[in-house]
Amino acid sequence: MPELDGAFVVDPTKFDNITIVGSGAYSRTTIDRSVGCQNLVQRVITMRQGGEIALHNDDAEEVLFVVSGRGDATIENRGHALLVDTGMLITPGQTCDVVNSGRDELVLVSIVSPQPGHAPVSQADAFLRSDNKITVHEGEEKSIPAGGDRHFKLMIDPRYGCRNLTQFMGIIEKSQAPFHTHTYEEVIYVLSGEGIVHVGNESRDIKAGTCVYLSPGTPHCLENPGIEPLRLLGVFCPAGDPGSHEDQQG
Repeated sequence: MPELDGAFVVDPTKFDNITIVGSGAYSRTTIDRSVGCQNLVQRVITMRQGGEIALHNDDAEEVLFVVSGRGDATIENRGHALLVDTGMLITPGQTCDVVNSGRDELVLVSIVSPQPGHAPVSQADAFLRSDNKITVHEGEEKSIPAGGDRHFKLMIDPRYGCRNLTQFMGIIEKSQAPFHTHTYEEVIYVLSGEGIVHVGNESRDIKAGTCVYLSPGTPHCLENPGIEPLRLLGVFCPAGDPGSHEDQQG
């Protein structure tokens, strides 16, 4: 786990902290307070065909993102399809039963906030939708320019009743973003492609499956030197707009 000044880069395939979380399911905790993150816990959950898990947090929100595979989730007797590139919100006190209903492994990225035993740093004004929609596929969201050859799509955020964090997908074509800082904590999971994360005067290669933690105020930028788009799942706390609370650096 290469440590940087104000950041951490994690290869989850090298983690040995595997926890069995259900029948035919296990998880790896990739980012939490042990690497300096104060408000988020990131896990990668893998479920074999037919695997089942029950997810529940008494006082925290949990957002899921489907990296690969297909599953079905049930909350209070209501079903939700878990397709690739779908985000989902689990509100505090709810139990979400997930089944791998596909033929391949179901891989989910889970983010919990606040961390167990800790109070939220701040919360956005958010209310569950009148239609009770708590899932969103990236195809339902518009692409928002982020400068140069970069854009993003908001996923689960206060529009879906999420008060503690914002989930988004970022796409970087061949380019290098300018150095900038955020006022929020951010965790990243690389969905596809290869690139480089620059933090201060140091750099680390990133690829599909790499996880990155960025603390508030850390100068950083992401570079895609290749032809294939670099696709990222980002989650930050407090909730808001990924283009806001951002300062450009020279």
